[in-house]
Amino acid sequence: MKEKTLKKSAHFISILLNIGCIIFGVFSVSLFAGIMVIVCAQLFTPGMFHKAWGTAIKAGQTFSFGQCVFFFICCLGKFICIFLALYNAKRIFGCIGKGDSPFIAKTAIQIRKIALYVLMFAVLSVLSVFKMAFSSFFMCALFALILFCISLIFDYGCELQQEVDETL
Repeated sequence: MKEKTLKKSAHFISILLNIGCIIFGVFSVSLFAGIMVIVCAQLFTPGMFHKAWGTAIKAGQTFSFGQCVFFFICCLGKFICIFLALYNAKRIFGCIGKGDSPFIAKTAIQIRKIALYVLMFAVLSVLSVFKMAFSSFFMCALFALILFCISLIFDYGCELQQEVDETL
């Protein structure tokens, strides 16, 4: 009974994660297209771009063009990190939803990847916001460390699963 509940729950979570992947995939592509438009407008129509940029500066905008592009690239990196973390989580729950054992080497690797994406997200957050609270960065880093430890637990579970399978 518990295995059936686990499969249903994992399948439902996999669907939610799939929706999240689609949303952040669309966000990432849209932001990339926006960055390309801004950069190309600067390259191909500098007169019009400088006129629009001058209007923004008069309205109180204080960042330079380079700072704005850097900010948008950091935001794109954050969206990509979220997308990749959701994608790897979707793969984990997708396998469990099919009835496969979660104690396989691939699961531990995917959890480590999620930990890496969380850590990269924290670094990009610090870079993009220019002022990020140390506590927020610390929480992201701590969460990444916890995920890394969980991946080691899954490695150990994988070894135990392999021993049980060999014994039978």
